[in-house]
Amino acid sequence: MKLNNHGFILKSLMHYCLLTGFLYTATAFQYLYAELEEQDVNNNPTAEFESSALVGGAQNINLAQFAKGNPVQLGKYEVNVYINNKFHGKKELEFKQHGDVVEHCFEYAELQELSIDLQHVKIKDQQQCLLLSQWISAASSSMDSNNLRYDLQIPQAYLKRTSRGYIPYPLWDRGINAAYVSYNFNTLESRIHHHQDNHSYLSLNTGLNLAGWQFRHNAVARLQRGEQLDYEGLNTYVQRAFPQINSVLTLGESYSPGEHFNSFAFTGLQLNSEDRMLPETATGYAPVIRGIAYSNAVVEVRQNKQLIYQTTVNPGAFAITDLYPTGSGGDLQVTVREADGQTQQFNVPYASVSQLLRPNHSRYALTIGRVRNEHLLEKDFFSQLSYQRGLNNIVTAYGGAIYSEHYQALQLGSAFSTVLGALAFDVTHARTESLQAAQNNLEGQSYRLSFSKALAGTGSLFNIAASHYATRNYYHFSDANLYQDMQRRGNEMLDSSRQKNQLQLSWNQELGKQAGSFYLSGSWNEYWGDSRAQKDWQIGYNNQYKQLNYSLVMQKTTDVQGNRDEQYMLMLSLPLQTKQRNSLNLMHVISDDGNNSSVSGLFGADQAYNYNVSVNDIGYTQYSSDARLQYRSPYLSSAVFASAGQNYHQYGLNLTGTVLAHRQGISFSPEMGQTMVLVQADAAKGAQIKNTTALKIDRWGFAVIPYVSAYRMNEISIDSKDIHDQVELLSSLKELVPYAGAIAKVEFKTQKGFLLSIKSKQASGAPLPFAAQVFDQNNQVVGVVAQGSQLILRSALHQGTLRVKWGDAATEQCQIHYQLDANTPHTGYQKIEVPCQ
Repeated sequence: MKLNNHGFILKSLMHYCLLTGFLYTATAFQYLYAELEEQDVNNNPTAEFESSALVGGAQNINLAQFAKGNPVQLGKYEVNVYINNKFHGKKELEFKQHGDVVEHCFEYAELQELSIDLQHVKIKDQQQCLLLSQWISAASSSMDSNNLRYDLQIPQAYLKRTSRGYIPYPLWDRGINAAYVSYNFNTLESRIHHHQDNHSYLSLNTGLNLAGWQFRHNAVARLQRGEQLDYEGLNTYVQRAFPQINSVLTLGESYSPGEHFNSFAFTGLQLNSEDRMLPETATGYAPVIRGIAYSNAVVEVRQNKQLIYQTTVNPGAFAITDLYPTGSGGDLQVTVREADGQTQQFNVPYASVSQLLRPNHSRYALTIGRVRNEHLLEKDFFSQLSYQRGLNNIVTAYGGAIYSEHYQALQLGSAFSTVLGALAFDVTHARTESLQAAQNNLEGQSYRLSFSKALAGTGSLFNIAASHYATRNYYHFSDANLYQDMQRRGNEMLDSSRQKNQLQLSWNQELGKQAGSFYLSGSWNEYWGDSRAQKDWQIGYNNQYKQLNYSLVMQKTTDVQGNRDEQYMLMLSLPLQTKQRNSLNLMHVISDDGNNSSVSGLFGADQAYNYNVSVNDIGYTQYSSDARLQYRSPYLSSAVFASAGQNYHQYGLNLTGTVLAHRQGISFSPEMGQTMVLVQADAAKGAQIKNTTALKIDRWGFAVIPYVSAYRMNEISIDSKDIHDQVELLSSLKELVPYAGAIAKVEFKTQKGFLLSIKSKQASGAPLPFAAQVFDQNNQVVGVVAQGSQLILRSALHQGTLRVKWGDAATEQCQIHYQLDANTPHTGYQKIEVPCQ
């Protein structure tokens, strides 16, 4: 009994010690965490430098300014703001003295722009301007004055939860006011037998961006020998984006959406949702993955054995809603790795068709206007509405309607994501009014079915789309307008111009790493009034052996008249690389129509030239040849081409590019542009825009990038290796998020002048203190004193005054008066020796 009591007491003491130790440890950690939070209001690492460790006069320098890293001078700066190393836009911020640091203070309204969850902000006085660390004790900020980059480190718990890739729309760039003309000009001279002909063709896309509104006019012009110039305007409209509702408004001549009903030209207005405004993780369709974690777990998502997503989750139920859409590439394999090493695995079906949307996401389009068809006697007014809504992980509902005085149509449909694949089905009922009393109104239905399925682990992808127009009396809106126009003219419309059935299918099959890939595609079209069908089939096989790419293709076509055409082709392609890094590609095609051999490649500085030469053997000892040479300059793209064969020859010229007019002048681009960026870098002629082909800063300090991604982060960077020695880029990287159709502008600051190396000493003969700041005549910091009492700086003046400062006392400052020889060369360092007095 005593032994049992002793055992009980011993066990109790052990439990007490363990519990007490745990409580003391937890308290110590809590105290330590509180101490760390209170230790420094900026939460920035500080360093105290010991000047006695320096040599000579450098011991006199005040090193307190370097205690918190790269010091910032008082003033306003246009900086790139990063939150947790992610770009958050460009802002002009003012840096003021706060104690012993120069920092920017934040007002309450600014915190909202930073996507901070204001529920976590303890200070409620919205009138104060405080350091970020005073608003949120665990947050910090740092400024890189060299690159004008302002980094904010904010704990994730204090930020609002947003989708991956989310960029707040106030950070989007509507661009500058500017006008442009994009052109594609072709002129061709040909001679067939004894007949000679000349004709020219010009395609024009013109635009004016003004105060966020985008005015557009597209046209074509044709000129043939002996005829007058024929100019045809295609459409004219004005457009503006409204990010608050993720939509775009179009006024003028445009085209109706084609997702629910056949597209047609109209004049009027259109308001439609713009999916590109959404983060990539919110566009298209991807399923929501739900599960339960029993600890702090890692969730991995794989597709076809490849890791496509990984995140950490807290204990309890979780939902992953920000997967990137991956088309219809197969089911998802989900692995939950618990903290103790245990795992749970499950599959989530994933197949997609275009009608599927994510849960609670919508897509819509509203169009009101008048049919635009110059061949119609009367152009009816109409309204069209379409809407899609993701109801849950499985079902998306959609529908639409068209209404005009003489035509009505209604569509209802649903899309499903199932374990068997993705499926969409809809029904459209249309009523076409007859304009002749003797004829009845026409009513009919159409049915559409689409299916997509990727078989996980097999590399197989199937797509099927079928349309069936159940009755002869079903008319699309465009067909109904044509039918009624013929009634007005007293003519009859032939049924053979309208479809009865349509089937499209494709099968893509990966055969393994070295076995290549196989594909099959086909279409089948039947028309009312004709028992025959138009059929198109193509089967192909692609593979690679070392550097040799080869393809086998069989193609068969049968038109409604019963005419058949079959082609069998073997294509061989061999890319080569020369010592000058120019590319060369050899290609040979063998078909039942003859053989074709061609060589193509790139050469020249920046591979600005490309060429193609081919010879065709069309049988019966007949040959033809083609040649093309293209040069892409920073201003335009030009090409000359020629063809020759038995009894014919032709040659021509092609010019493509964009002319952009802006406030500072006119700039050029070698491509037709849509969403563009005007790059300005004064005096940086020859600097190449990275990740582009042959785009360089021109003699006026500008370059035009004709293609950037709308509503996405774009990095614009410059390579300075080819600029003049007297020009220095103060920054080489900019980031921006342009609206679609915008002409955004980025400016790279440059400094022009002589690169001076000045050796100087104080009047007493003592060297200048190391790291002492150097100011120019405008009281701007232009450098610091380097080792050996040397100053290295850039100045545009042949003569001037510099002030060297290493303290606040008058004895801790001196001035350098320098003057260069008028014959000073314009390249390299200019070395002089001048006292500092």
